[in-house]
Amino acid sequence: MRDPGLLGYGNPAALQKETRESGFFIKNIDNIFYNITLSFMESIHKIYYQNSNNLSNIESNSVDLIVTSPPYPMIEMWDNIFSIQNSSIKDALNNHHEQQAFEKMHQELDKTWNELFRVLKDGAFACINIGDATRTINKKFQLFSNHSRILTYCLKSGFTSLPLILWRKQTNAPNKFMGSGMLPANAYVTLEHEYILILRKGSNRIFKNDDEKKLRKESSFFWEERNNWFSDVWHFKGTKQRLNNKNTRKRSGAFPFELAYRLINMFSIKGDIILDPFLGTGTTTLASITSGRNSIGIEINDIALVAIPEAK
Repeated sequence: MRDPGLLGYGNPAALQKETRESGFFIKNIDNIFYNITLSFMESIHKIYYQNSNNLSNIESNSVDLIVTSPPYPMIEMWDNIFSIQNSSIKDALNNHHEQQAFEKMHQELDKTWNELFRVLKDGAFACINIGDATRTINKKFQLFSNHSRILTYCLKSGFTSLPLILWRKQTNAPNKFMGSGMLPANAYVTLEHEYILILRKGSNRIFKNDDEKKLRKESSFFWEERNNWFSDVWHFKGTKQRLNNKNTRKRSGAFPFELAYRLINMFSIKGDIILDPFLGTGTTTLASITSGRNSIGIEINDIALVAIPEAK
């Protein structure tokens, strides 16, 4: 049972009032788990505060698209959340067993990838934004290839891999040079991109009836969007998160709205159900609202509940 104090609201009635004043309407609140349903125009948006490694409350073969970005293994800001799931991860880090910690972190994520494959419909896509990690442990600097570890596991689980997208999020920070700076040979290449893995369950999606075919036509994109979106390299910076709550900002590693908006419009049609098992600040929910899709968000913290009204 979640402590209402963790959410920053005294009770469900106060939560309803606060969110309605922000322009959303909460249709239902579960007093025990603080799961909420937002009704916005003709779309429904559900948020469940739970661990995404068990999605038993979502039916198998019911989701049309997954857009998400998990906590990145071996990025220090996520060490604690992984260690809460498995205490041996903290032990491995403390003992400088970095490869063991890396693998154990991914084993926690593997549980979610299994659930995603189950809930996806045949022909549906999973788009996973993930960055590799660089870290110095015991005076040894190295890269941890998160994208390849996730891709390898998902292929073993039954997903089909399609051409991925490189999101180049160039930084202009004056101290971006890593290692020995201007001196060879211990200077390191600056890591300025992340990956968007594009995975599909089963074969091509089939639009079976006239209603689905009509919605597909209504969901078509413009020529310029087609050219820009379906390039394998995306050039835009990670946007600053304009959140008033400092604690929310510290815990957030959100991707920009543009990223979620593109993927939703590329790989789904109006009325589809979009799932984000690592909802964070609720960017996928907001992009789904804008795109006329329904959504389900899973978040282990209360961060989305605070951030969605702020983002509006």
